[in-house]
Amino acid sequence: MISIAQLRAARGLLGWSAARLAKAADLPLRSLKRYETEDGLEIPEKELDAMRRVLEAAGVEFLNGGQPGVQIKPPAVVVPVKDLNASNDE
Repeated sequence: MISIAQLRAARGLLGWSAARLAKAADLPLRSLKRYETEDGLEIPEKELDAMRRVLEAAGVEFLNGGQPGVQIKPPAVVVPVKDLNASNDE
């Protein structure tokens, strides 16, 4: 489960407006704005999941430990084909 604060922080990391996230998640902008401003408002799981998937696809990682947060996923390590060998198998 992700929080509204995490959604806002994820948008901030990406530099996305509420309108951009709403459009990408195929949700009404007024719903997203209401979710972000009304503390404790229940978000339908389907809509929350749509926003989470869009943000994760854009590179956000949601952290849900003792102090939930967000971060940009570290880039994957890419080994050029010419450098592939048994020492870099993973």
